[in-house]
Amino acid sequence: MARHGVSMADAQAVIEMTIGGKAASVFYENDRMFDITIRFQEAYRNTEEEIGNILIPSLDDHEVPLKEIATISTKTGPAFIYREGSSRYIGIGFSIDGRDLGSTIAEAQQVVKENVKFAKNTKVVWAGEFESKERATKQLAVIIPAALILIVFLLYMDFGNVKDTMISLITIPFAFVGGFLSLWMTGTIFGISAGIGFIILFGVCTIDGIILVHVMKENLVHRLPLKQAISEGIYGRIRPVVMIALMGALGLLPAAMSNGMGSEIQKPLAIMIVGGLLICMFLSFTVLPQIFYWAYRKDNKQE
Repeated sequence: MARHGVSMADAQAVIEMTIGGKAASVFYENDRMFDITIRFQEAYRNTEEEIGNILIPSLDDHEVPLKEIATISTKTGPAFIYREGSSRYIGIGFSIDGRDLGSTIAEAQQVVKENVKFAKNTKVVWAGEFESKERATKQLAVIIPAALILIVFLLYMDFGNVKDTMISLITIPFAFVGGFLSLWMTGTIFGISAGIGFIILFGVCTIDGIILVHVMKENLVHRLPLKQAISEGIYGRIRPVVMIALMGALGLLPAAMSNGMGSEIQKPLAIMIVGGLLICMFLSFTVLPQIFYWAYRKDNKQE
């Protein structure tokens, strides 16, 4: 450029104008303004050879072909350069179908770590929906144990002894079994919304335990034999337990069967609760009485 007497500003201005286009003036139409842009026709800028023939003015009023002062080549690169925090960045996005977000990102991170070599001072951040999922997971890691501790405390305050509290807490594993069976039978992927459904299941299923344990204990107080106290207690509380399960299940059944926009968020939660309540109800009528019998068989001598 120095040998031909071409300034950097002139070269850049011509390249911008001929290849990218540059506003030369403004056209007024009533109260609206439109830029008048100058740009080479595509036939004169669509190949490296044509670009190399673009004439650049020199300081001594001569014109120099661009190929005499520049190396021209075709390379693949970003269409736009984005900046954030005083650094350039490029975003690569992809969607996930048929898999859960957590395991997919974990596999992608492992593949990138093993096969991609980044330049020095390059930072990789996995953001977007995955970032929100990680944040929600950390919150659930605090909320779920807190909910369980609160349930245990309230059960102990209700029963006043450890034995009945532990018997009633058996319904919490029932909630786990019911929830995961529901997801497995429907082919639904476990996610944050399903995790929130567990919290709801814990509370509702515990009510089944409270109702059944209270009535069986009340029958024992009335001097009924243990087996009779259990059977009459279950028979007498079938209606309220079934009503609890059906009320929650039927209320969320439309959401569990939905397939429209937004269903990917509400559907796992609804499936978790609908199936979990029904399975928990069944286990409360079958397994919970057996555990109650095992816990009180030595205390009750009337068989």
